[in-house]
Amino acid sequence: MLKYFILILCFISCKFGPLYSKDIREFEVGTNIKSIPEERYANIRCLDSDKLLKLWNNFNLCKKRNDENFYLGFEYDDKYAFNENFEGTQIAGHPVTINIAVNKKGIIQKITVNTDPNAPPYFKKQAHLFWMRIYSKYGSKDWKCNDIEQKEDHAIINKRYTNRICVKNLKNKKITYHTEFYFLNNKEKKEKESLVSRTKLIISNLNL
Repeated sequence: MLKYFILILCFISCKFGPLYSKDIREFEVGTNIKSIPEERYANIRCLDSDKLLKLWNNFNLCKKRNDENFYLGFEYDDKYAFNENFEGTQIAGHPVTINIAVNKKGIIQKITVNTDPNAPPYFKKQAHLFWMRIYSKYGSKDWKCNDIEQKEDHAIINKRYTNRICVKNLKNKKITYHTEFYFLNNKEKKEKESLVSRTKLIISNLNL
């Protein structure tokens, strides 16, 4: 039994590599997009036009933004998920959307992750807790945080209001997250539609 377990681990390691050894799977700020295999990823596209790309190497078919970077979106390909826990585009159990900024040399300059606003209600309710996964990944020390003052149309949930932006520099990268948890005061909407529970993560080149 142990022999078969070791073989399974070897298969996963050889085929899929270290899943979260870099920033997001194989993606890491400062690495070349050309080194990332197309397999395991689907719907690779220009973020601004939704133009589909067959290869990462075709990133320059997208339109450059004012910061001189090309922006691409993508999803995880479920056919490469080795169990149900890895189905869908998600990080640590949170459904997310991901996009990357690439310079003219193909070097990843920025990775942006948003908790998926179209996720089922349970996941949306938990989305503000994604910051805990960020701490787990990058450590809990040396964050500089700013709590944004509550606005008039924001309502506290169970004596709790969260609208916080935190920043941390780590080697050649800047990690920023913005997490929110509150209700919008809107009588025309149902409670679940008024709930704001989301987290945005940006990993960028320190010089960007």
